[in-house]
Amino acid sequence: MSNFSELGVLPELVTALSAAGIRSPSPVQRMSIPAFLAGKSAVAVARTGSGKTFAFGIPLVQCLRAVEAQDGPATEPARPRGVVLTSTRELVNQTARALKTLTHAARLRVRQVSGGESIHDTNAELRQVFDVLVANPPRLARLVADGLVNLDDVRILVVDEADTLLAPGQRPPVEALLAAATRALPWWMSATLPEPIRHWLSGRPDRPALLISKDAHTTPETVTVKNIPVKGRSRGDAASDVLVSLGPKARGILFCNRRETADAAGDALRERGHDVVVVHGGLLPRERLKTIRAFVGGQGRVLVTTELAGRGLDVLDLAFVLNWELPERASDYVHRIGRVGRMGRAGRVFNLITDTDRHLLAEVERLAGGGKLDTGEPLRAARTRRTTTVQGAKEAANRRKKVASEHAGVKRFDE
Repeated sequence: MSNFSELGVLPELVTALSAAGIRSPSPVQRMSIPAFLAGKSAVAVARTGSGKTFAFGIPLVQCLRAVEAQDGPATEPARPRGVVLTSTRELVNQTARALKTLTHAARLRVRQVSGGESIHDTNAELRQVFDVLVANPPRLARLVADGLVNLDDVRILVVDEADTLLAPGQRPPVEALLAAATRALPWWMSATLPEPIRHWLSGRPDRPALLISKDAHTTPETVTVKNIPVKGRSRGDAASDVLVSLGPKARGILFCNRRETADAAGDALRERGHDVVVVHGGLLPRERLKTIRAFVGGQGRVLVTTELAGRGLDVLDLAFVLNWELPERASDYVHRIGRVGRMGRAGRVFNLITDTDRHLLAEVERLAGGGKLDTGEPLRAARTRRTTTVQGAKEAANRRKKVASEHAGVKRFDE
């Protein structure tokens, strides 16, 4: 099936997709849309950047249109008919924006709630009548428990990023929401499907069908992966070498495992003359969103971050991903490198490898099987001028002091 009409998609949605520049379905969309439109519970597994949001978004909107035609429009505030669960506030924002591409044409309403919002903002969203709610599970579970959201009319509940939301420690709020949405047909989307999660899903009463794209768990063929052996203390120089070799116009993301490491990596690259911005969970939610939006809009050459940006961040002009260190979970590697090579575009991945990372190399090479893996010597490009350690420390202290003063007095409404 080479077009959306052949998949059974409504003409107005086909028109909306075409207006957004999406004219042909991706493999995961060809695989998932007919199954979901047929009213099946299913788990769709496909690599990051393959179009999973529209793979569930199109049938979600179309099915809710059918519900509206049969039962009439939704009329009660905070009583949605469709719910999409995803893992981070940034993904909530991105998913809601993508769905609005379709819901405007279908005359359905999308709202969102997530951790870090003010009470005022959350209440403003919930006072409205809407058809689809995009949310983080912990926040939504609390709102349901407090009686502020009613899920008894939910017909479809999508668990996006299932490999994260169903991981140990993350699953209880998802289970609570599934129990509250007694009428809901669950759909599941993921880039990876670890065996414990597969086993848990197979034991559910809805017995979801397993739909696995042939490109799942691999990097795109348009992505080249290079492992760079380094000593722990030379990461800054090695990362700088990579950036210099790519040229000043190549934009990308540098991943670290922890907030403190991201701050240190950002400082190290600034000291070497590189234009970087840093974002991680230690920043206020509004500051994170502001920074990511600025980067998406073209500010900064390198986004230094943690797993916070490993899922869902969609910036089409990114040329590279640089792993300052390999992730602690090999499955997270799939999500990190999925920031490049999206929808057939070319991209490059660089992994800084120390002796402590050797045990992960075999798994990395397996996951990179779809692309080109280049294992070789460290890059030898000339390094940019480095400021003194004292200068760098002073500049970093001034930046932190400025951020702290800007955040003073700002109230948070956390999970």
